Amino acid sequence: MRLRAAILSVLAAAVLTLATQAQEAKPRVPPGRDPGGVAIALISTGIDYTIPEIAQRLARDGEGELIGWDLEDKDRRPFDKSKGGTTAEWGGDATLIASLVLGPRTSRLVPVRADPREPASLARAIAFVAQTPARIAVLPMWSTAKDNWEPLRQAAERFKEVLIIVPAGQGGQAVYPAALGLDNVLAVEQGPGSVEAIGFGGRTWRISGAGPAVAAVAAAAAELLAREPTLGAVTLRRRLVETGSGPMWRMPR
Repeated sequence: MRLRAAILSVLAAAVLTLATQAQEAKPRVPPGRDPGGVAIALISTGIDYTIPEIAQRLARDGEGELIGWDLEDKDRRPFDKSKGGTTAEWGGDATLIASLVLGPRTSRLVPVRADPREPASLARAIAFVAQTPARIAVLPMWSTAKDNWEPLRQAAERFKEVLIIVPAGQGGQAVYPAALGLDNVLAVEQGPGSVEAIGFGGRTWRISGAGPAVAAVAAAAAELLAREPTLGAVTLRRRLVETGSGPMWRMPR
């Protein structure tokens, strides 16, 4: 019995050590205070929150702790372990999108790290966002496999107060979650041109495509909410569609 207890104790210590090492492998969130403004959630495979321009705009609670979450590691460090190398279908370099979302300087960021390989992870991300001050969620991911998005569909229908902004398909191809047809999901088509943004590691890139499009609409949604904070997700979606389009995006009507 003593030998068994000793083995279990060693195994538990090893597991704890590995968990601690995994957490410490990610940088700590820089200290700061909540910057105020409309909260926008970014559901991705992680961001580089050590970049000063982003760290200063992170949503925080009264004690200065990040309002954000890593659903994979279950901690408050939703760091991009891919170092900006995530595939486009999974959102690409989410740090680039974060810097564009925060461009107008009227919003704050709630970063959420999810695993796009696990459909339930994306659903849990929506559930987490619903518990934060954010009523706008940017989800720059897509695929053609409808069944993989069923958990997210259920979460979106349950948490209808959250407006979820996603990329639309191109060339008539149906992609999800855009093609789910939900009242609180806004699909955005990319436009021509490119923009400069700060990506992982603080490097500046010129990018185009779905990332700038969803970021531009999220920024526009935040400006609307700043003026009319009582707008619900469905009304906010309708108002965005009615107001037209910008140089980097347009929304199907």
